[in-house]
Amino acid sequence: MGVNMVETEELLVKVLSVKRIGDVPSDIKDGYVYFDVSLDVNGRSISIKKKIRLDKPDKMLNKFLSKILMLAEERYKEMKYFVADKTPPNYFITSLINRKAAAEFLYILFEEIDQFVKTGKFEVLATDKVAL
Repeated sequence: MGVNMVETEELLVKVLSVKRIGDVPSDIKDGYVYFDVSLDVNGRSISIKKKIRLDKPDKMLNKFLSKILMLAEERYKEMKYFVADKTPPNYFITSLINRKAAAEFLYILFEEIDQFVKTGKFEVLATDKVAL
């Protein structure tokens, strides 16, 4: 009788930069904000376009970080396994290695968006890109 081996791979994700993109006033009227996210996943550069529904800054931040981890895992699988026609492992253990720093910088972006929603003043959108 064989041993059932579960294949896993650890993914270490690092946020490199996040840039707010699109027509912010129009996008906000539609209830969303769009971002271009640059990541390093196990030494591979990955770029993701991500939209996030408007909410309180802390809720947007938590949803954003969770979603980019899922998207990073999918993009990594595409790049490493599907393009090479290889079978990926059954499970991935995905960690955001600079979560605290990313959260601190991203909160600034989300707070500015929240202020813009409340005031309508463009000058509160001072930060359009954060790099870590």
